[in-house]
Amino acid sequence: MIQRVNSLGRRRIPRSCATLVVHDGTPRTFDAEIDLSSLNFPEVASVVIEARSAGSSVVPRFECGKVGDLVMPRQQPLTALEGQNLFFALKVIDRSERVGRLLGIAENIRPESTGDQTLAGRKGILPVERRPLGQQLWRLEYGEHDVFLLVNQDVAGLSESIGSDPLMYAVVYPEVVRQILTQAIQRGGDPDADDDTWSTLWLSFGLRLHPDHINPPSMDELDAVNEWIEMVVDAFCNQHSLRDRFVQGDLLSRES
Repeated sequence: MIQRVNSLGRRRIPRSCATLVVHDGTPRTFDAEIDLSSLNFPEVASVVIEARSAGSSVVPRFECGKVGDLVMPRQQPLTALEGQNLFFALKVIDRSERVGRLLGIAENIRPESTGDQTLAGRKGILPVERRPLGQQLWRLEYGEHDVFLLVNQDVAGLSESIGSDPLMYAVVYPEVVRQILTQAIQRGGDPDADDDTWSTLWLSFGLRLHPDHINPPSMDELDAVNEWIEMVVDAFCNQHSLRDRFVQGDLLSRES
């Protein structure tokens, strides 16, 4: 069980303070190098790493000793985490009181080196994951720091074609953009925020695409929100010439 933590007054830890390598296997394992020497945390504060993957609610926690006496994780198992997109959090916690106090955190750390089972580094603003989805071909999953496009693992070639086949791309991605921007605005995302959570990244993406480059309205102005989103979707379709790509792809498929 994860201990309750009071996060008031926490500091942001640079992601460069943790370097992670994930190794293939059943289960996969990871090694980590941690350097907190320049951050002046109390030497007795606890250090932990947490791991997550798309499509899993499991959050394994790994104890890494104290700030003044770090224990580097070696060959730690990532049991029950099956997604290709793995991301980690590094936390420094003061456990001197009954409810631990979160002193610092680095979130959304991606492994720098991996095997075939895992993707290294950040893969754009819409990572794709293969999942059992029954009769659904795709759906979106929203996490705290990422939104994932889940595609049905039981449809051969779908995860590859959904981003490259002009017919699939033209049909799927305008609705993906529409849904994600709607969720980002509903959650109060800010395109000018100093973070890389999915809502910030996607609203910044929308702001750049919008023909007038204006920030999205608040949800109090529902009609204006819908208009802003449709203008972004229209700009997205124009940028990628989706109708033309769809028609050309349809003609090619008929000829073959």
